[in-house]
Amino acid sequence: MCIRDRQFPKLGISLRSLKRDGSDFSERVNEVSNYNPFSIELMGFAQDLIFNGNLNQQRINILNQELEMFSGQKTFHGPMVVNFLDKKDNLKDYKKLTQSYIDLTHKLNAEKIIIHTGFCDNDSDESLKQKYSIQRDYLKRIGDYAAERNVIICVENIFPFSHSYHTALPSKLSEEINTINHENVSACFDVSHAYICCNIYQADFLENSINLGGISDHWHVHDSFGKLNYDYLKATKSEALSLGNGDLHLAVGDGSIPWKQIISNTKIKSDTVFNIELNPELWFDLEKCVNSTLELIEFSKDKSISK
Repeated sequence: MCIRDRQFPKLGISLRSLKRDGSDFSERVNEVSNYNPFSIELMGFAQDLIFNGNLNQQRINILNQELEMFSGQKTFHGPMVVNFLDKKDNLKDYKKLTQSYIDLTHKLNAEKIIIHTGFCDNDSDESLKQKYSIQRDYLKRIGDYAAERNVIICVENIFPFSHSYHTALPSKLSEEINTINHENVSACFDVSHAYICCNIYQADFLENSINLGGISDHWHVHDSFGKLNYDYLKATKSEALSLGNGDLHLAVGDGSIPWKQIISNTKIKSDTVFNIELNPELWFDLEKCVNSTLELIEFSKDKSISK
């Protein structure tokens, strides 16, 4: 393949829709359109578009009208409450909810839906093995459901919210996705989540990034210092930032993630989207974050051309 024919990472931006009814949606699309992103990500988990499992068609119609102003790719961030490593009694409800959000993704003409990998209490190796087997089974089933609607499920890595919780390291999630081996079940590599997770588990961040980043065509791009926020109920958000604690969703470059080291060592898939997921309360840093993300995209191009 000629250099000019290669597909390099593209810019994506998560919207910061602040009203649950989506009445500020067109305003939010306009404010990111100025940066000409290849794709936008809709914060579905923060919108009142599903009522007791049923889609609110009136609001969906309004959103679709407002989305006509954006001609690029659309991704939908699904529910964060879904947890397929949870106790069995809850899994059928999670499956049904995920299917509703897949239907919503399809109705909004979005190509991908983001859901999180599961988490659970620390448990025996045998118990965790069984839970992962159940999670794979559910992901395959909702993958079949998504395939019928031309939607790709991207499973995003997270981090344990305390030392009493377990979740998959990025390398483990990569293994799980490869084992599932479903055309409609892919991965979303959240770099900052991986940074925090690897620090908690004292795992090799670069190795884990190479493994998950290499199979993901959707990256969540934001910065942090790789530290869990243990005292989030006591510290204000500004105090947490001053301590460098938590999933801060800072502009790229404002934390300590070694971005160029990751990009230099990861075989990034063609047409990967570097999607900015900036904290809405730090929206004044959006232009800075866009510029620093575009620098990473250019760096990725230079790295590919030099090889």
